Amino acid sequence: MKAHSNFSVLGATQLVLTTLLTLCLGSVAQLAAAQDKSPEDERAVASVIMSLQKTWNSGDMSGYLALYQQDDSLRLTFGNTVVEGWSALDSLFRKSYPDPLRMGRFTVDRVDVQILSQDAAVAYGNFTHVFPKETIKGGFSHVLTQNASGNWIIRHERTSRGEVIETH
Repeated sequence: MKAHSNFSVLGATQLVLTTLLTLCLGSVAQLAAAQDKSPEDERAVASVIMSLQKTWNSGDMSGYLALYQQDDSLRLTFGNTVVEGWSALDSLFRKSYPDPLRMGRFTVDRVDVQILSQDAAVAYGNFTHVFPKETIKGGFSHVLTQNASGNWIIRHERTSRGEVIETH
């Protein structure tokens, strides 16, 4: 019975080591694949963020919102507000910013991209948003995923106001 018990421990140890080795090799392969795609994907993700600026400043709310995941999994957080789902985001933005004057002028001051895997990335940076009565300087982070068509889309956004400058 003791030999059987030792064999079980040895077998279990081998199974654990084999599983860990398989997981490590898979992680290394995924990391290598992400690094291989990194420069191209970094540019593509940064392009999505810059498209936010372009569509917003041209008053193209539909184009702006098309850059976000269009389902209930989307989350946007700013201040103490969490917007859940694309429909809620669409309603909030169209109501809050009904015309180009109310939309103001939005500038991405800095964007950095980190590719997390073959189909996931984080973009973060700083922005300036000029409205008729105030200018907001803040920060953002976006989690993006690559959809079935190969396009990068925003699944989560977090923005924060760093400085609010009153204008008259």
